[in-house]
Amino acid sequence: MRDRFDEIRAERDVHSVEPVVYNRDPHAGLWKQIALGIVVGYLALGVSSALGWAVFVRFALGSLQIAVP
Repeated sequence: MRDRFDEIRAERDVHSVEPVVYNRDPHAGLWKQIALGIVVGYLALGVSSALGWAVFVRFALGSLQIAVP
């Protein structure tokens, strides 16, 4: 009896399965990025404004002297 090794392969005979793309719209998540940019920008401006006012008040009131009689 002769052994036939012609049909033996290391790979499986499985068809390649490509991932399913549900939404092909390139702007699908754009509203999330815009909303995140608005929130982060608002917070950055708020923090920098608060720091600016704190520095301004520190210098403005630093030279102010209150004399109590």
